[in-house]
Amino acid sequence: MWNKARHSVVMQIGLLFVVSFIFIVLLWLFFNNLQKTEEQKNNINRYFNIARIIQPLLMQAIPIYDEDLSVFDMKLYAKTIPKNYKQVFKKGNTMRGFEVFELDDKRLLYIYNHIDEVLLEDIKETSSRYIFHILFLILLIFQALLYISVQKLLRPLSLIRNKLKTLQDGDSTPLEIDTSYDEISQMVLSYNKAVQKIRYMLNTREMLNKIFMHELKMPIAKGMFYLKAEPSWHTQDKLKKILILLNQELDKFAQLESLISYDEKIDHSPNKTIEILHEAIAKIDTIPKNSIQINCSKTATIKGDRQLWVICFKNIIENSLRYSPNNSIDINSTKDQISFINIGEPLPIDISGDVTNWKLTKYQRNKSSTGYGFGLFIIKTITTINRYKLDYSYDKQKRVLEIAIFG
Repeated sequence: MWNKARHSVVMQIGLLFVVSFIFIVLLWLFFNNLQKTEEQKNNINRYFNIARIIQPLLMQAIPIYDEDLSVFDMKLYAKTIPKNYKQVFKKGNTMRGFEVFELDDKRLLYIYNHIDEVLLEDIKETSSRYIFHILFLILLIFQALLYISVQKLLRPLSLIRNKLKTLQDGDSTPLEIDTSYDEISQMVLSYNKAVQKIRYMLNTREMLNKIFMHELKMPIAKGMFYLKAEPSWHTQDKLKKILILLNQELDKFAQLESLISYDEKIDHSPNKTIEILHEAIAKIDTIPKNSIQINCSKTATIKGDRQLWVICFKNIIENSLRYSPNNSIDINSTKDQISFINIGEPLPIDISGDVTNWKLTKYQRNKSSTGYGFGLFIIKTITTINRYKLDYSYDKQKRVLEIAIFG
């Protein structure tokens, strides 16, 4: 148990409180016994003095009255020496001396000599030890209350420790501790944020891996098809385009992977919005030029990584055209905002807020074979990384949806 306690702050504090509790009890017993001994010693000295004064009176056969004894806090004991007494002290011999007896709660002083004898009762009140005992009792109660308070303070620490153990087994549920202490609240908040970040990274990495495999299967399948055909300039050109496409996809996924970990430092220098739009549109080969209406000032700029904005705009435009019944989109750009407007069905999730779960059903818009909203994830993540905000709205009557990005 001691070996276990050496590595546990909670157990060590508990053992220290037990040791201190035992120490106080032993100290209580020690001082109580010391006080009793000192009191008994003082009484014996007092009895010596009384016996020395009474002995001459007994020798001269002078009567002794209670009034004379009151000054010594003594009185005459009318009864004879009881049989069930307890002798606690004796001084002298059979001819002269005195003895001290205890009977229940009484103390008797028997003084004798060869001429006469007298039996006195000690009526001096015993010094009250109630205050002494009350003080130690209060000290023990305070110690117990202090231990309960410390255990209450350490309980969140034990809960966090147990929660960390379950985290090793894959339990990523948030930690819920109701506390008014800033330090504990900060620990709980940091733990929950860390768990949320871990869940986010695991989900997005899973999505990235599955989408990566899905996106590469099609070009590879086309390449295998062209390899089976007879060699010609046409098939060679197609294979070249497929290899270029694969290389571009790998570059794009490398950038997206860095977004998940937030490892890449983003350049927040301004870029011309119109140039980024044209570059994004150029990467979409299978759309007619008249399906995109751009209303953008040549002086409008947007800050952040240029290539990431190209990927973001490409995904917005591509998804809008793909899911729009009239295959068209309007892009409006002002000084501080750029909006993408098209007709279609609403998005499966509201990307305006904080989205932690990007896994969607395969029947929803922005679907993929893996059931993840990959395009929405790209749009949201790039906007956040570049320190911009995103607003999504949908008009049910007109079936018009708008994605606005603003700084």
